[in-house]
Amino acid sequence: MKKYFAKNLILRSASLLMLAILCVICALREIFSVQSLCASLLASSYLLLFYPMSFELIRKSFPYVFGQSAIFVLVALSPIFPGNECLTLTASFIPAFIGYTFMRSVEKYSNVKLLFRVDAIWCAVEDHARNVYLIILGGIVVAALTSCHYEAPAWVFFIHIFLLIAYLVISYLRAYSGSTFLIGFNKEKTIKKVIQGNLRTLPEFDGPDDHMNLVYNKVLRFMESCRPFLDPRFSIEDMASAVFSNKVYLSKAINYYSGRNFRQFVNYYRVLYATDLMKKDRHLKVTELAQKCGFNSVVTFNAAFKLNMNMTPSSYYGILSAKAIA
Repeated sequence: MKKYFAKNLILRSASLLMLAILCVICALREIFSVQSLCASLLASSYLLLFYPMSFELIRKSFPYVFGQSAIFVLVALSPIFPGNECLTLTASFIPAFIGYTFMRSVEKYSNVKLLFRVDAIWCAVEDHARNVYLIILGGIVVAALTSCHYEAPAWVFFIHIFLLIAYLVISYLRAYSGSTFLIGFNKEKTIKKVIQGNLRTLPEFDGPDDHMNLVYNKVLRFMESCRPFLDPRFSIEDMASAVFSNKVYLSKAINYYSGRNFRQFVNYYRVLYATDLMKKDRHLKVTELAQKCGFNSVVTFNAAFKLNMNMTPSSYYGILSAKAIA
């Protein structure tokens, strides 16, 4: 939680600061009204839409946040639009967010490997949540524009203010906790538990290059042809020496392409090898399997097997027996 709090602190602070600045500007210009408060809340909520999801880098959100903040402040200070701040701010929402969404979509789908990450299901949940909240804010925008155009009574703007305050609070909590508040806390917890040990954010670099791709392909060939994972003492230093790389760069390559750290990556191959042995001989004991596959203990073997196969070795044996009978 602490890491996530620090990661998005600037973005959340910018949102609250924008709300305070716009309210102060309106008060100094003596145009503070229900409409101007509605516009200020909308601008503050809008900035929180830029908070990064798990597959996005936080620093790539900053240009959008600071650029849109500058536009909001300039509009609020400009005497060209007296009394129409709500209309102007809501109108700026449409082209700005369309551009933002387009750029993020290009960035996301330009690297196909991102679509096959082990936490892809969680990324899909986040994508869905962003679209839902975008639709909700769009509805409030349309209502605000309509109210301004037809000079609606004050109580309509009070409803808008209530909706915007609720939206601002929920958006702030989303940026703080990383929760979507859509599918339920227990379901989110279940998803994260299933991919526990594999859920990650992007490494702190812009992405893979040709050399990193080459190194990872060497790793795959080495693991499949030489089966070094059968040795319990096999380490990342041994792997780095075999593929002519250093362990830091190798660790980044494995993490980026597989979504696992080195130990999880090796255990994954061990578990696959174990399933092959179990298919050939259903009478092998769990202790024998652990030794044959390179695990130091039965406990480690059981934990790795359950993580990768979502079942225990005994349950897997039961499935194999059922298939044999059928």
